Amino acid sequence: MNDLIEKVIELVKIPSISGDQAAIRAAIEKVKEISPSSVQIREFNFSSASPVLLLSNCVGLEFDILTVGHLDVVPAGKDLFIPRISSGRLYGRGSLDMKSSVTVNIEALSYSLDKDIRFGVLLTTDEETTSNGIKALMKQEKLSPRIVFDTDAGNLHTLCDKAKHPISIRIEARGKSAHSSRPWNGINAIERLSDCLRDLSKHFNHYEYQEDQPDDIWQDTMVVTSFNSPTSYNIIPSTASSIVNFRLTEKMSFSDLESLLQRACTKHDCFYEVLLSSKGVYMDISRPEISLYCQIAESVLDCRLRIGRMCGGTDARLFAPHSAIIMHSVDGANAHGDDEYVDLLSIGKLLEIEKRYIDAYISGEI
Repeated sequence: MNDLIEKVIELVKIPSISGDQAAIRAAIEKVKEISPSSVQIREFNFSSASPVLLLSNCVGLEFDILTVGHLDVVPAGKDLFIPRISSGRLYGRGSLDMKSSVTVNIEALSYSLDKDIRFGVLLTTDEETTSNGIKALMKQEKLSPRIVFDTDAGNLHTLCDKAKHPISIRIEARGKSAHSSRPWNGINAIERLSDCLRDLSKHFNHYEYQEDQPDDIWQDTMVVTSFNSPTSYNIIPSTASSIVNFRLTEKMSFSDLESLLQRACTKHDCFYEVLLSSKGVYMDISRPEISLYCQIAESVLDCRLRIGRMCGGTDARLFAPHSAIIMHSVDGANAHGDDEYVDLLSIGKLLEIEKRYIDAYISGEI
């Protein structure tokens, strides 16, 4: 077994579940241990977020290439932190999402040492929950990369050019309490909220498991993720609230969504607040930085890359306004599932692509 795979296995063994600060600390220390001694290591700590680690071959915060990844994983049983290899696959929590890619990026950083390129590896530790770490870092520090490798999206044969804009909204309805035996004396907040959500949903296609599957995932979506009304069984509820998650493409702007929200809430005596609104990533694959990457990847893989889109969010979105975001990763399946695995050969292939891209950058090809 080669050294690269051994390092991945050592990281997968650490149960660095989001929020478990002791395990997060162990993962951070393991990264420091497997990184070259000459690498610049900076750790950022914030009162409202998990730590952020920045490894680089240079001082300062300006980079030619910055890789963005995370060390935290979603919850899993203890057995999933005992890595196993079978049929060319490494199984275990975090093997795909995303400790293999993190290790590749650290190895690419090692390759960049003493080369004429400013290369950095940014690692967050709360991506699976809040992403507060990178948000706090970006408020405090001005990281300025020309190119960002986001190895938490796509796969070895698919480069993503777009990722949706995630928005979470809380909607609340107010009514008037009364005994449930006399509905004419009250105003039911649940009915108001339900009517408001129904009006909003008319602007989005509806999908259910194994029914009405979309031909193209690249569309705006709305999902109600919470519905609450803290009342007794015999009281007409005076309050009701819901959390709604929207995933927007570039076809619908945030202001477009707010117009829909304002109309529906005004009509049904509700009000809303924005809980989360990040950015979408909408890249043009013809731009030189991404086009060169595709050429190099296709040369290494000896086949054409597919171009895909990502429904979920990515921490790299915070760099989207000013950087070229290259969303490409290793092969595997079942991220967040009990059979999560990474294809072992793809780990070395991704590293080879990153190394060749570093060489191409240094030679002035972009």
